[in-house]
Amino acid sequence: MQFRYNRYSGMPTASRFFKELNFSEFYQRHKQEGWLVNLALVATTVFTACLPVLYLLAPELFVLTIMLAILAVGITLPTLAFLSLGKIKIDSRGIEFCRLGSLDEKLYAWSDLTRITFLRNGQPSLEPNQLYLEFHRQPALVLELNAISKLNLEALISLALYFRPKVLIYPNETLSALGIKEMKLIDPLDFTELWQSNLEQRFASTNFIPLEQGQRLKQSITVLAQVASGGMSAVYLAKDDQLGPVVLKESVFSGSRDTDKFRKAVELFEREATLLTTISHPRIVKIFDYFVEDNRHYLLLEHIKGKTLRNFVDRHGPLSEKTIIDWGLQMAQILDFLHNMEPPIIHRDFTPENVIISEDAKIRLIDFGASSIFLGTATGTVVGKIAFMPPEQIKGRANRASDIYAFGGLMYFLATGRNPQPYEENVLPKDGPIKSINLRKLVDDCLKLELKDRTIRTKEIIDRLESLHRSRVSHAEG
Repeated sequence: MQFRYNRYSGMPTASRFFKELNFSEFYQRHKQEGWLVNLALVATTVFTACLPVLYLLAPELFVLTIMLAILAVGITLPTLAFLSLGKIKIDSRGIEFCRLGSLDEKLYAWSDLTRITFLRNGQPSLEPNQLYLEFHRQPALVLELNAISKLNLEALISLALYFRPKVLIYPNETLSALGIKEMKLIDPLDFTELWQSNLEQRFASTNFIPLEQGQRLKQSITVLAQVASGGMSAVYLAKDDQLGPVVLKESVFSGSRDTDKFRKAVELFEREATLLTTISHPRIVKIFDYFVEDNRHYLLLEHIKGKTLRNFVDRHGPLSEKTIIDWGLQMAQILDFLHNMEPPIIHRDFTPENVIISEDAKIRLIDFGASSIFLGTATGTVVGKIAFMPPEQIKGRANRASDIYAFGGLMYFLATGRNPQPYEENVLPKDGPIKSINLRKLVDDCLKLELKDRTIRTKEIIDRLESLHRSRVSHAEG
């Protein structure tokens, strides 16, 4: 997350400047730049001492000097405001602060953050004008609150608590006084990583103007940050006034709105979105709403914190047989639920990028960007990652057995840490973590290339995995 920072934001008029800004505050704001403060002190002292003498010796020059002084102030204030412009970037390392008037960027590490204090005139206050962040091994960072929007302040505090959960905030009541509601802490890095990798593999670069931070939709949804984009789609972290943190998926249909192709695309999207909002399953991300605003189509989704299977396996390697059985059973139950809906739903993109491990160590399905209402063997578009697609789906004729192949590909990925090879018969290695002959046979049955050989269905997969689970429990107890 990053945002622009200007110490003089919120002071648009000279009258307000002179009313609220005394010299001591000026000194505090610029005490980092000692040369600037010393120059201001010397110049002010010399100028003040010379004024009476100048008035007595040369009244005309005195008037000219006053006018030049006023002009100098008029030039100095905008210059100071310009030099105070900066950028604050927040990532897993900490807060990186770069000001235009400085030549270097300074990183304030989360590991060194010890205390956050809200100040007014140097004292803790429920009506603060400064945010004072103390660090263990470096000078404190002082931020002017009039230079930070409420959204950015809320995000900064939330991130500070995520990366440094035990940091002291004082006075703690200031959060409520500033109207900052307590919100469920999120992991913005996992969230961004999750959706960015998802869209990068599905779309090209973004070629439309995304929403801006703070923009409101439906008078109840506030955009907090864009976290992923691709093609004519984008994903945002947002906050709903009632639901709290949510995911907002945005789609823009290309082409003229008057063409049959455009109208058909909108009709299919609306029909599918309407269907998906009816899905209710504890392991499937909730789709709260579908709406259209400014000719853009939006899905409002539940925000889930976790790691994609892709990220998890990349970091930890192949999983144990016990975990593969447990997670495989959960994935099979999700597909069984979808395939037995009325009408049945084929996901068509059941891949490591669309399945996450949530905080409770359970499987969650997060995306329906490629799902389709079951239409028999009617030709459709080819979507999904090719390593997890059987031949009939590559030809545009996906059916329920296509999701079975993808499931087998996911089990293969969990066991080996590698994608299955497209267009090839994939067989689990005997020297891998899966020692059970029955489990290897199950994965092989799901990965049959020919549709006529892939006769296994979700109910049978669940029965076989439950049997394997019971066998492991009985063996452990014996």
